Amino acid sequence: MIYHRQELYLKSPLSFWQHFEQEERVWFYNPLKKELIIGARRLRTFKAGESLLQFPYVFSTRSFFPMTEDQKWAGLGNETIAFEFYFVKKDGKQTFYYSKEAIDIPDKEFTAQKHVYEIMKDDYGQWQELFNNVKQEIVAGKVKKVVISREVKIVCETDVSIASALNNLMEKNQNSFIFAYSKEGKTFLGATPEILVQKDNEQIISYALAGTISRGDKEHDEKQKAALFNDPKNRHEHQIVIDYIADVMRRYSDEVSIGETTILTLKNLHHLQTRIKAKESENCALTEWVSRLHPTPALGGYPVQEALAIIRRFEKHERGLYAAPIGIMDEQGNGLFVVGIRSALIEKNKVYAYAGCGIVNDSDCEEEYRETENKVRTIVESL
Repeated sequence: MIYHRQELYLKSPLSFWQHFEQEERVWFYNPLKKELIIGARRLRTFKAGESLLQFPYVFSTRSFFPMTEDQKWAGLGNETIAFEFYFVKKDGKQTFYYSKEAIDIPDKEFTAQKHVYEIMKDDYGQWQELFNNVKQEIVAGKVKKVVISREVKIVCETDVSIASALNNLMEKNQNSFIFAYSKEGKTFLGATPEILVQKDNEQIISYALAGTISRGDKEHDEKQKAALFNDPKNRHEHQIVIDYIADVMRRYSDEVSIGETTILTLKNLHHLQTRIKAKESENCALTEWVSRLHPTPALGGYPVQEALAIIRRFEKHERGLYAAPIGIMDEQGNGLFVVGIRSALIEKNKVYAYAGCGIVNDSDCEEEYRETENKVRTIVESL
């Protein structure tokens, strides 16, 4: 199948997004390339190992755990999908891809919606119980780190305008990957800073992103950066992730390099970040690298399988696509997967926002809870 393409001149990409209001669609913005890809109307799915040739882009997801049981996550995840239509904006140019016949995409006037909402913040007791249970496992020496999470319910007076939320996420999180996946009346969206794995032919890149501190005002922000960079607890947590990713890569590559640790600055938070690169000798599918690396200790804990078993035992909510791989690949199989953090599942007027943090031996319950509050702000601000 060969896609046709033509130039578009829309005032806003939201016109394309809103044109397919009732259909399955995906939004994926890459801040590294300043590239936005929107796909709309499912065309087909792909089996593992199947060629992607002649499809300009495909969208791929998996759930955090292999299976989901909570009905609100039903039908979301664990697929690689081609869409009938694509909108791509890069370098100031808009390109429209279509597989059969072109359709008119009218410029639609975008009206921002400010939502009136209530945040259900009555879960500190539940958090305390989760934290204490996990801390006991760490103190007992069963694991070194476990990433625990919260599900924060937000109820709006009206149905959520996904277009407004996306517009706000784009405006307020310029260094993050902005994603949204809408299907059957549900949308999973967010602004994640974290790349799981990136493939450019034989070059494989992953990023350790662990260790967090809140932003300060202009006068104190540099001090916050220094405090994070020199904090033993955060550096220890970060090193666990570096070592894990590098060890996985070394199983499949003789050329692995670890970059310098730097500070990634976002709207509300600073993170420690380190790039790890590998050159692979055999051309392995990007989805295979996703399987090898997910979840890193930044999303699950360490040792990984033991930490995942603890999460399954003590977390009371279903993670679904939260902290799970979400990616775009081109027809050569190159592309990038991020992890779905700073995210929420939205259905009508209900928003389920998710945030997590890594628990190690010297973690403090209240401090970690406050960290999740800062992370949930990404979604709250989008409303």
